[in-house]
Amino acid sequence: MRVIDQHGSEATGCVHHAAVLYASLVRPRVYPSPGHTGAAIEVYRRAQMLQPFAFQTATAA
Repeated sequence: MRVIDQHGSEATGCVHHAAVLYASLVRPRVYPSPGHTGAAIEVYRRAQMLQPFAFQTATAA
């Protein structure tokens, strides 16, 4: 997963960590890794259930 912030900086990670990052950014964008159909939607869905900056309290679903 690639998560990109409003300034164009990006980070890559698994769905779980991308969701935590997505929840913490202003106007983020997410793009799936090749072959991971639906993963960007999963990141978005998980991020909606997280508080911003939940890095130490987030659990894998």
